[in-house]
Amino acid sequence: MIDPQKRALGLEMARLRREAGLRQVDLEEPTGRKDATISAIERGQWKRAFDRSLVENYVDHCLKVIGEPKGVSNPRRAYVLGLFDALESLSAAADITSQIPPRNQLPRDTPHFTGRERELQSLTDAVRTARAQDRVIAVHAVDGKPGVGKSAFVTHAGHALRNRFPDGQLFVNLHAFSNEPPVLPAEALAQLLTAVGVPPGGLPSTLEQRATLWRSVMADRKVLLVLDNASDDTQIRPLLPGSPSSLVLVTSRHRMTGLDAVTIALDVLPPDEAERLFRRTAQRPLPQGSPVGELMELAGYLPLAITLLGARVRNRKALTVERLVAEMRDGVNRLAALRVRNVEVAAAFELSYRALPSARQEFFTMLGLHPGPDLDAYAGAALTAGTPRDTTRQMEALYDDNLLDEHILGRYELHDLIAEYLRGLNQDRDPNLRRNAVDRLLDYFRDAALDADRLLREAAASPPPALVSAALTTRERDDLPPLADRKAALAWMATERGNLLACLRTASDDPSRVVTLTAAMAQHLRLSGPWDVAARLHGDAVSAARALEDPVAEAAALLELGSAHRNHGEYPQAEEATAAALKAFSASGDAHGQAAALLEQGSVCYLTGRSDDAANRFRQALELSRAAEDRPGTANALIELGTLAYFRDDYPEAERQLTRALALHEELNSVLGRVTALKNLGNTWYFMDRYDKAQDALGKALALSQELGIALVEAQTTTKLGSVLRLMGRYEESAELLAKARKLAIRLADRSLEAELLIDYGAALHKLGRHGEAEDAFASSLTLFEAIGEELGMACALKELADLLLGTDRPTEARQRLTEAYDLYGKLGERLGLAATNNSLGKLELSVGRPAASSVAHASALDIARSLGSPFEEAEALAGLGRAAEAIGDLETARERVGEALRIQQAIGAAEAPATAALLAGLTSPDPTGIVRSPADGDDVAPQRLPLG
Repeated sequence: MIDPQKRALGLEMARLRREAGLRQVDLEEPTGRKDATISAIERGQWKRAFDRSLVENYVDHCLKVIGEPKGVSNPRRAYVLGLFDALESLSAAADITSQIPPRNQLPRDTPHFTGRERELQSLTDAVRTARAQDRVIAVHAVDGKPGVGKSAFVTHAGHALRNRFPDGQLFVNLHAFSNEPPVLPAEALAQLLTAVGVPPGGLPSTLEQRATLWRSVMADRKVLLVLDNASDDTQIRPLLPGSPSSLVLVTSRHRMTGLDAVTIALDVLPPDEAERLFRRTAQRPLPQGSPVGELMELAGYLPLAITLLGARVRNRKALTVERLVAEMRDGVNRLAALRVRNVEVAAAFELSYRALPSARQEFFTMLGLHPGPDLDAYAGAALTAGTPRDTTRQMEALYDDNLLDEHILGRYELHDLIAEYLRGLNQDRDPNLRRNAVDRLLDYFRDAALDADRLLREAAASPPPALVSAALTTRERDDLPPLADRKAALAWMATERGNLLACLRTASDDPSRVVTLTAAMAQHLRLSGPWDVAARLHGDAVSAARALEDPVAEAAALLELGSAHRNHGEYPQAEEATAAALKAFSASGDAHGQAAALLEQGSVCYLTGRSDDAANRFRQALELSRAAEDRPGTANALIELGTLAYFRDDYPEAERQLTRALALHEELNSVLGRVTALKNLGNTWYFMDRYDKAQDALGKALALSQELGIALVEAQTTTKLGSVLRLMGRYEESAELLAKARKLAIRLADRSLEAELLIDYGAALHKLGRHGEAEDAFASSLTLFEAIGEELGMACALKELADLLLGTDRPTEARQRLTEAYDLYGKLGERLGLAATNNSLGKLELSVGRPAASSVAHASALDIARSLGSPFEEAEALAGLGRAAEAIGDLETARERVGEALRIQQAIGAAEAPATAALLAGLTSPDPTGIVRSPADGDDVAPQRLPLG
């Protein structure tokens, strides 16, 4: 079956070609592909992936022949390329969708749900008919007045239909009408993408990119998505998954007239269904003649009000319906402070509130001061000046009274209408009482965040000055959640993230709180991102510190701001922030802060191509940390110096610095420090061809990264482990690991890492004889590196692609790629790359009958490899020199060189050792022909490009 997206692209391309009057063969030269490949593309039946440049060249050539004005041709070009880009997004999402476990996020269904049979049947029939006729399942928008039961209806419908949507049931509260700010579409997409397996660090930064990824991830899946409490169609439209087999249910107090959806308008219940709901909720028989009908009329037949009244009857056996009717008549016009249009709801709330014991009334009212989305017993205790145990009992009682919802065991939330009712009550209370309650809550979240931050920073790490000054002083340990370890701290931070952000909004006019609470969240933000949010929060903290005229706090906030900008790829902003932080730390004489700022500055310098400046910053940081006897700072500086050293081909120095850093972090019991040092040591030993040590270090780093839940480090270590296994000749294992690493890189949206691992993946596939797949991998790697401007990666991809071309008898193409790789390595001063390229060039020269030129190339590679201490390339050069000597009949030299190569390869465990041993064995056997070979006439003694030495 032809993929419809592929077919659409092919048809549009073919349409352009025919309009231009061109044959498929006419497009061979512009695209670099045979007409058979072009035919397959136009038919939408290609199997091997191709890059965007093919489509660009195809379209540009056709449009040039057609000769239309740019105002006409540019939109046509953009349309075709847009079809290709959409296909690429679907391909990138395929690996994510294969890992998505079925999720059920639906809230608990109510056992007392009553009525709505007609609406439920209509919805069920719509799904069944669409499936039977292979049509798109329409979006269904549920609207109605507050308290009419919209959320209860979609929840009940979701549970009834969930078996028809086996790929998951997702639920998002968009908070259009609540005490929280409405959830922006980008934030909602972040929730949804995270729920289906996309890590926070892998989220695209723009709304459009997130929406595209969401549609791609959900393509062809059968998912039920509930978007609850929406404001309007503009909030909803980016969240629609686009899958024809998925059902989207939207609830809103507004009619979604701008949304292409089937409307389900919920009204109040008919009198008979209202009475049935009340009796079900009351859960006890009522005396004959009880005026239930009159009570339902006074309640406006509104499900929320009916449920609250039924709960009162259930919980008070002596309460009669007659008494409720009397109270309702008295209370209809008493709640002027409630800011909703519907007076019946206010009356129901008032009755339920008055029925509470006085102490619980006070407790319930104060819960309305909580600014966040939900709360547990610890936050509730802080707000109400109680204990966690007493608070738990009060919350459970309110849950039984249907005044609190328990969406997760032990975590409670207020219905938005009830929260608004409580805000009305609080407006009439003593402002000092309100202020004190909110201050207690803010103090609690500060102290709990400090407690979590202490575990995240590890015992040896020094907290920022803003945290030192706000250390726990009066709060009892029993008043804080018990966080036993780093994993518990990470979980607490993730759970309370919405509340912490709400506290920051509440405290926005209190600079001291903004500084302290943001600093307490800093380590969590470093680990979890997303970086754009982190940058905004730290930017606010910088402004707050300046308002306080606190240069120490400002410096710490600037340092975190610089880190967030760097992680987000905003290098100029990162450099500006870190420079300001360094200046502030220097002015205050804070050596620890200066060292941290210098490390951050050095990272930015390296990422922007200034390795000498980076080395200077790292060395300054090391000196400062040593002088201050700051052991964690010293270890971090050693890691940065070692990492920079192996990037600059100084492997002994890298090994020395990283080994010292690892030892220090082990003494300090720093898990995060150990995993970073091990990962970079593994990389260093990989380049030094010490495969056993590299495998051991990377294996330990991988285990630690998985334990910490750091997806980026897991992807990096998996990649390098795959590289090591390839060089050890374990090609199947290597390809399997690298394929797994690629999935991780795609989930993280890390193009650089994906491009890097594709080189080793292609090389492993080459060794397995899967040449077409290998060439595709190298081409994809090259395309990615070109897109992000990484010249070193481009050179590596070109060199490996050349090896493949030579191995498949395409020496002319191989020479062109080697020349390009050599030029890039020379420009970058990357000597190990020059050695590897010269070895490949030596093989090429020998393959075309030029042994003298081969010897020159291998001799140059040998000099470089020995100067760098690279056994692998040294052995490759020696083996190549031996083969060249054999070609001219100098068997004694050949045996000597090949023997040296074999000894090195056996020592490092290189995969090439068996082949070299076979070559040596052949050289020690007498030549039955007795012929001594000599250079061919006209043999050019120099390679095409002499290395620079």
